[in-house]
Amino acid sequence: MNSISLFFIRAAKRLGCLLLLIFLLAEGWLIIGVRIGTEPPTVRKYAVESDKISSPVRIVMLSDLHGCEHSTLAEQVEELKPDLILLCGDMIDRDHETGEDVLITASLVKRLCEIAPVYYSLGNHELERIGLHERDAVKRIVAEGAILLEREYVDINIGGNTLRLGGLYTPNGSTVQKPSADTVEGFLAKFCDTEAFRILMEHRPAAFTDAIRPAGYEPELVLSGHLHGGHVILPILGPVYGPSLGFFPEYALGRYELGASTLIISAGLSTERHIIPRLNNPTEITFIVLE
Repeated sequence: MNSISLFFIRAAKRLGCLLLLIFLLAEGWLIIGVRIGTEPPTVRKYAVESDKISSPVRIVMLSDLHGCEHSTLAEQVEELKPDLILLCGDMIDRDHETGEDVLITASLVKRLCEIAPVYYSLGNHELERIGLHERDAVKRIVAEGAILLEREYVDINIGGNTLRLGGLYTPNGSTVQKPSADTVEGFLAKFCDTEAFRILMEHRPAAFTDAIRPAGYEPELVLSGHLHGGHVILPILGPVYGPSLGFFPEYALGRYELGASTLIISAGLSTERHIIPRLNNPTEITFIVLE
């Protein structure tokens, strides 16, 4: 066997070993990544500063539960000692036919209401569930003590701080133009007409970045979910996909400073009923301290 043949044989062996190593590393990363997505929720913490806040306000935000059950969730929330608990949409699932998701979410809300006041804004799954086959689904959850905010707001005082808290779901493709009393625009005009610190629960972050903010409405804090953190999170590249936004969306997970607003997007709490499992993407309790 000549030297050229030996060179190619050795090169082929080295390449084979390298490919095997890459395969084993990728397989290990996939196994660990899937496991991360099914473990108890992690707590992601943020501090938001404002001249309108004179003493700390502790907020827990939960989103995109989709009726999944987490045995430690209520206890984890309680340990954070929140002043407010905000549910930012898709707490139930549009495709669930047995109603078990509503029972799970209602039971969770009942427990959360023992910890702090709970406010609930709608996501696309609640609205589709109501429209399709179960008009009372959200009512059964609210009956456990949560306060529903859909194109509504409340003014509350916590520790001497005046907060205006509003909930809104803006459908895909909506634009914000002239305000009228019974529209998204009308709600935003009234909601933003205050000197209080404004918190807007808007399930879809794209509704804020593409419609609400361009129209000149900039609440101090906007809380969103919907994208499940991109579902798959790749090293360096980050969140992979967002519904209606395509691959590698600009706003998918975490904190963004946009003009006068802070936008915080939660990775959510869903662990089931996905064709592709969460990968390297832990479920999340979002903990925000206003300072």
